[in-house]
Amino acid sequence: MKVYAGIDPITKKRHYLTETVPPGPTARKETEKARTRFLAQVDDRRNPCTRATVDQLLDRWLEVLDVEMSTRQGYVRKLNKHVRPLLGKLPVGRLDAETLESFYAVLRKCRDHSGGARKAIEHRKAGLHDCTDKCRPHECKPLAPASIR
Repeated sequence: MKVYAGIDPITKKRHYLTETVPPGPTARKETEKARTRFLAQVDDRRNPCTRATVDQLLDRWLEVLDVEMSTRQGYVRKLNKHVRPLLGKLPVGRLDAETLESFYAVLRKCRDHSGGARKAIEHRKAGLHDCTDKCRPHECKPLAPASIR
């Protein structure tokens, strides 16, 4: 069963709310309940109006962002390092307070998203090389509160 919910503002495609009702003696009644629930969501605008991912919306935002080039580069660098790897593939409709709190907790633990893997070695040179005293075990450092904001 599906109910039309409008045009997706990002993809410009039709957006539908869908649900599968198992066959059986109560199927007609369950289908009608789901239909009524979906129509109420559409009327109240409680349904996600897009199936876009966080990455897609960030790309769209960067297209219209009007800031200095250095500010833009800083935003892109932070988005690519922190937001896109952890939240980028997530559909915006599934983004909620619990997900954001979990994301913020990761940023407060380690700016490199190591997950507490202190055994990792931070190399100062890329590629093959003989490690020196500059290559040392990873130490988790949190992101500053202002950066998280």
